[in-house]
Amino acid sequence: MTTFVPPELTGLWRREVITTPKGYRDETTAVLWLQARSWYADLRVKADRPNRPGATGFADYTDAELIGLAAVQGFAGELTATGNVCLWRRDLDYQPPSHSPDEATFAVNGEVMIEDGIHSDYQEIWRREPGSASPLVSYRKAGGGGLLVIAGNYFTEILDRDTPLPKGESLAAIVTEALAAGRREAAVAALSMRICHGEMVGAGRRVTLSSYPWLEGQDIGGVDPLAWTLIDCDVPAPAPS
Repeated sequence: MTTFVPPELTGLWRREVITTPKGYRDETTAVLWLQARSWYADLRVKADRPNRPGATGFADYTDAELIGLAAVQGFAGELTATGNVCLWRRDLDYQPPSHSPDEATFAVNGEVMIEDGIHSDYQEIWRREPGSASPLVSYRKAGGGGLLVIAGNYFTEILDRDTPLPKGESLAAIVTEALAAGRREAAVAALSMRICHGEMVGAGRRVTLSSYPWLEGQDIGGVDPLAWTLIDCDVPAPAPS
């Protein structure tokens, strides 16, 4: 039986800053965590990510730019909250799996959340975006390999790679190794997990941030009922269109 997270955790959270005791501070990376009643999706894109106007795919990027694209982070799965501790299970992950659980304490004050890492020493401050309270809807890709989460006016969709990611310290390391060996096709395959975040616009979905930069600003259409299976909703769900 699915256990729902406290309502104070749901919605679209935008990270304002991350800091560590050793002096690290980042306020420029775009970090979006979209949380439904149990399922979530997270996307993190650095401000200096390569972006080529007019590009239509990975083929338009240089080898060095492909390595830069590999710095994106994104993951999705189920969140469990016990007391003031959250554990993010990563069923889908753009990066190679970590040996450490994604677990932290949290404190919510209205629309602001403070997250403190348990297995690594960091603090993140988040602010909830308006318009993300309801509906809270989660879909699984028919046949597996994808998750779509909707909170109010926002969505995040993750479509997995066709082939599993090979072992590596990081996605950048995997892509670098493949390119050094002259295996550009393998590098692109490693980058091929498609993550799109954006806004629900009428019957469509407009992408505002993606692991595929050329999709930003594009409408990727509605939720195809043949491609997605509803797994949770906080209100009676309309038929996908």
